[in-house]
Amino acid sequence: MAESAEQDPQHAGALAGGYERLRSAVLSGGAGGWRLGHAVLSASGMVAWMRAVTELAPAANPAPLTPLPAADADQVVAVLAQMMLPLVA
Repeated sequence: MAESAEQDPQHAGALAGGYERLRSAVLSGGAGGWRLGHAVLSASGMVAWMRAVTELAPAANPAPLTPLPAADADQVVAVLAQMMLPLVA
C-alpha cells in the first residue's frame, strides 16, 4: 500500500508545491492552469487532484536524454520543414 502524504513529508511537500503552482496560474488569469490539473480540481475536487498529480507527475529522476546523431537530426529537420511548407505557402 502506498504511503499517505502525512507519512511522507517529501511527497506532501511536492503536493503542496504543485497546488501552489496551480493556484498561482489560476489567480494570474493565464491559460496554463490546465497543465497543472485545474480541470481535475474544479470537476472532481482536491482528493482526485492529489491522486492525478501523484499518478501522472514525472519521475523525480527522469532518464537522461541522448542526442540524436547528426545525420538523424538533419532528417528530422527536413521532415519538419516539409510539414511546415504547405502551411506557409
